[in-house]
Amino acid sequence: MGSQSVTRIFRRLSAAAAVGLMLGSVADAGQFKTVNTVTNLGVLVPGAAITLISSPKTNLGGTMEMELYEFQTPPAGGSWQLIISQNNTGRTLNLRLIGVNGTIITSCVAAPLCSTVPVGLVGNLKFMAIVATDAFSPIPPGNQTYTIRIRRTA
Repeated sequence: MGSQSVTRIFRRLSAAAAVGLMLGSVADAGQFKTVNTVTNLGVLVPGAAITLISSPKTNLGGTMEMELYEFQTPPAGGSWQLIISQNNTGRTLNLRLIGVNGTIITSCVAAPLCSTVPVGLVGNLKFMAIVATDAFSPIPPGNQTYTIRIRRTA
């Protein structure tokens, strides 16, 4: 076997291993999470919500690691709302809906709970929800969690 063949095989195995790691990984706190609002069973219907529970971590700077949730709107778009429906982190959480251009569309402060106002979003685009604490507000050790809901209102 020539060195080019070995190199080709090594590259293919490396690529396959990388794909396997990406598909098999679990999103931990402080990481980017893609939320499936457009599924093979259809789109999230008005009035329905996706509910996610997170156990946030404290980063090196003494605040909660920001958590990012990306979701895609269906072709028709619709009206959407973000909700912190449970918060036992012991901290105030800042919840923001970010547009495709990086601007804050709407936000609320969960002390301990909050809901953004429903806003109309364009179809077939990806938007982002960000959850964070204030600076120097670490999450205490233990089993602290919060629940975020991404709700299609219309």
